[in-house]
Amino acid sequence: MKSYKSKVEFYDVDSMNVVWHGNYVKFIEQARCAFLSELGYDYEDMKNDGYAYPVAKMDFKFIAPLFFKDEIEIKVKLIEVESFLKFKYEIYNQNGQKVCVATTSQACVKMSNLQTQFSAPNKLKELVKGII
Repeated sequence: MKSYKSKVEFYDVDSMNVVWHGNYVKFIEQARCAFLSELGYDYEDMKNDGYAYPVAKMDFKFIAPLFFKDEIEIKVKLIEVESFLKFKYEIYNQNGQKVCVATTSQACVKMSNLQTQFSAPNKLKELVKGII
C-alpha cells in the first residue's frame, strides 16, 4: 500500500470538532489522485487517451472519529483494473489508530461513445503490472 499524509483542517469539522463523514471522500480522493500521479497515469492522461473513470461505487466503514488538527495517514492500494479501477483505503490518525476503511470502484468509460469498457486501456495495464 502507498501512504499519503494529510491534516484535518478547521473546515473539515463540525461544531463538535469531529470530521464530518462526507470529508472522508475528499481525503481518499486526494490520496487516489496522488497514487495515480505517481503511477504515471492521472486523470489528465486518461482524458487525453479518450477515457473517463467516474466513481460508480464507494463503501466506507467508520471505526473511530478524527478531530481538528489530527495528522492522518491514508494508505491506498489498487486491487483491480479489469473492468473497474478498484481501490482499497485505510485511514489512520497520528497515534496509528485505524479510523476508517473504504473502497471505491470507478468504471472505465470511452468518451467518444460514452460506453463502459470491460477492459482497461493497454497503457494502464502496462503501468500496473506487478502492482496487483
